[in-house]
Amino acid sequence: MSRNAVATTIRQCRRQLTARGSIAVEHPLSLEEAYQVQVELARAREADGDPVIGYKLGLISRAKQEQMKVSEPIIGHLHRSMLIQPGEAIERRRFIQPRVEPELAVVFDRTPPEDFRAGDLLACIAYVQLVVDVLDSIYDGYRFTAADVVADNASGGAVVVSGRVLPPEVLWRQEGALRVSLDARAWAEGTIADLGDPVALLVWAAEQARRLGRGIRAGDMVLLGAPCSAARIGEARMLAAEGPAGSRLVAPIV
Repeated sequence: MSRNAVATTIRQCRRQLTARGSIAVEHPLSLEEAYQVQVELARAREADGDPVIGYKLGLISRAKQEQMKVSEPIIGHLHRSMLIQPGEAIERRRFIQPRVEPELAVVFDRTPPEDFRAGDLLACIAYVQLVVDVLDSIYDGYRFTAADVVADNASGGAVVVSGRVLPPEVLWRQEGALRVSLDARAWAEGTIADLGDPVALLVWAAEQARRLGRGIRAGDMVLLGAPCSAARIGEARMLAAEGPAGSRLVAPIV
């Protein structure tokens, strides 16, 4: 299967809201080729009027990386159509098999210099926000290889954003927890410290974004990954999430 054929297959699954088995199991796909597919799909969405507005990280823990047989996180593109603003509902009909996880998003108000160092990158951060990453995989039961999920834009479905902005210091202090609940059931949660070194994550994200051909720009949002497992939305009708400094968001699911 050619790279174009893989991109076409993924696009069709998204449009038809249908799941399928692993592509990489049937047709060998390297991580480099998978990222080429992801970039091709992102550019096609931009050409259709849905611009890239940032990135999302996945597989940030060593345990998940070992499970997926990779040595570093993965990255996906965020598009404007993926944002669910405060007060908006999560529309179930948009997704194939949605799952949710609480995350912190870093928002940039300046474009980092081409030859940035860590300090330059951090100086470009405007604020941090509590968000909920709505994962949505085209692979049945979320059974995929690392190449599969990279080609499928790191299972990017949507991002629910809170209305409150937080100072970047909440990342550096690494205090508190992130947690999410559906219909007031048990929380899925993890500590902010479980995210690892936030500076290293941001530097890696910026370097990888540049390798993908676009880089991080002023106004971009970068999701830093989740410290806990994702929760299946199922038939739930209400989402709630909590983060540092008393931040909280709620969103109905319709």
